[in-house]
Amino acid sequence: MKHLYLAAVAVGVAAGAVAQGRQPVAPMKDAQLRRVSAVETPAAAGANRVEIWSNTCAAANCSDWVFDNGAGETGQPWEGIDINFGCTTEGPTGPYNQWAGGTGNGSAASDLNSTTANDGWIMIDSDLFGADANYSASWIENAWFQTANAIDCSAFPYVSVGFQTRYRCWDNGSSDDSEKCLVEVSRDGVTWPDISTVAEADGFVDYGDGPVQARWEVFPTFETSDETTNPQIAEFDITGVAGGQGTIWIRFRWVGTWGYSWEIDDISVYETPANDVRIDTYTSYTDYETSGIYEYGVWASSQVIDLDYAAKVYNVGYQDQTGTAMALTVNGTDAGTSNAVTLGYQGSDTLRVTYTLGGVGTYDLAAAVATDFEDENPGNNSASASVEVSDLHFGRDNGEMLGLFPGDGTDDFIACNPMQIFNDLTIYAIDVAIAEGSENGTPIIAHLFDGADANFLVEQYGGLLVSSAELDLVDASTNDGTEAEVLWYTLVLEEPYTAAAGDLVGAGFEHYGGSNVQIWESKYTQDQTSFVYGPFGSGGAYDWYYTNETPMVRLNLNPNAVNSVSEFTANQGFEVFPAFPNPTSDVTRLQFRLDQTSDVVIAVRDLTGKEVFFLDRGTLAAGYHSSEIALGNFSAGLYTCTVYVNGQPTTQRLSVK
Repeated sequence: MKHLYLAAVAVGVAAGAVAQGRQPVAPMKDAQLRRVSAVETPAAAGANRVEIWSNTCAAANCSDWVFDNGAGETGQPWEGIDINFGCTTEGPTGPYNQWAGGTGNGSAASDLNSTTANDGWIMIDSDLFGADANYSASWIENAWFQTANAIDCSAFPYVSVGFQTRYRCWDNGSSDDSEKCLVEVSRDGVTWPDISTVAEADGFVDYGDGPVQARWEVFPTFETSDETTNPQIAEFDITGVAGGQGTIWIRFRWVGTWGYSWEIDDISVYETPANDVRIDTYTSYTDYETSGIYEYGVWASSQVIDLDYAAKVYNVGYQDQTGTAMALTVNGTDAGTSNAVTLGYQGSDTLRVTYTLGGVGTYDLAAAVATDFEDENPGNNSASASVEVSDLHFGRDNGEMLGLFPGDGTDDFIACNPMQIFNDLTIYAIDVAIAEGSENGTPIIAHLFDGADANFLVEQYGGLLVSSAELDLVDASTNDGTEAEVLWYTLVLEEPYTAAAGDLVGAGFEHYGGSNVQIWESKYTQDQTSFVYGPFGSGGAYDWYYTNETPMVRLNLNPNAVNSVSEFTANQGFEVFPAFPNPTSDVTRLQFRLDQTSDVVIAVRDLTGKEVFFLDRGTLAAGYHSSEIALGNFSAGLYTCTVYVNGQPTTQRLSVK
């Protein structure tokens, strides 16, 4: 997978986040940005639009389009670069196509999941082109495709264009802002916005009645490695240049340094509706952009506070939308409605509803936007989120294992999630979701950091408060990513740490490198909110970098937390064999061997750390022993079974069907 690793001068100091108002985040570097899910504009479900023109981008009808590039632009960086869009029925095949479901071995990635993908779509595979050019990234690409024939919009004073797309950005924002995906419109098929520049002012064209906007950037907020869903719906109001015009031509243009790929399908030019609002590119169940409160996937019950659900709402219609408001339900119960606003033509506003999570459990949040008018496209008026409350965990992830870190498991690294403390709490351990395939016996360790320390996220161990013992990893306590529930690997801190309201602490997990160890990453998180330390900069430079995927590293608040594996693994005088049968829906048998007379205790815990079975075998003689554990009354799921021999624990996973 293509990565960009950049470091910048650290700025600011982390602060507590109890007070309202935007809170500063930790000092950080520009970063390692990988699998970022862009906010999706929902498909036009239930739309009642008047379609002016449409095209399914069928490979068999490639003559509907004209393909060209800026290779002939003398003196431009892309002079002589003959990359082009083309009709296709296969996903990208470039060496970094894993982001789109490929393998990087030259075979095609998964198809664009568009409505008419079966007949093909249009794509520029910049990644493949870059590989063929021996990976030189010193040149700039400029290619486009446009309608071969004119579109008649003379009967429609308001005109929009929409399409389905998949795209991943390579070089934008964090670098030189060169990569742009553009939609352009011409009234005569000859006069287009200047192709030698993508400056905003050059996106206007004067056809004799004053300058009109004729260029729109499709993904204006995308930065390095941001990517769309498969597909994403993009819509633009092109009334200024197209409304009432007898002829228009549509062009899709890509400009940038060697990138990934951009795919387009099911293009439609339609009459802009009178009444249509949509939830736009910002939703947050903590209103992060205003409050600075991280979007925790699991809240500790002691940390629950009043929150704001926020969504940016955009007026897609040409009429003013009065009475625009957002209603929120929590687990199906009305939680409130935002203040009503009026959205003018192409206007937007962020709507908010204050709500409170309750006790331990899962909370499904559902937001819906309505106006005084019947919306002509209600399918993009809703958004949702799911949040968990737990007595024993406090974590940034949401429990979904979406990707692995690092890409090379032999790298040495620290993964760290800053955690805002809203009420006093005591931290007993750090939990991490370790990936299957990590090597048995590899030493690992956890750390708790002080986020207010001036050296936090500046020096490797800046602000270190307390660590766990160094443990040797047991590969039986790992996750292959298909489990319904995560098996958390617990590393108990050498001393419990009590954090006060207003503190910022960092939950960290470290692997020293050499052997293979990977951890799971979860949901998207905003820039400068989750971090990794390691050789991820240019030339393998070591530093702290932020990541947009949340490392699955949590705070464990269980005073009875025990290590998932003993630090005394070498010559410990006993051996515990795998339980059998496992999985089971009834009874499993646990066998163990003692080298000397020993005290033996067996404990089974669920994934929250709650003890659900306890057996004190007392003092047993040297030799082989076994115990039966009745699991028939246990709920289906994963459990951990720990055998303590003279106080030394060893843990394995049990699965109940």
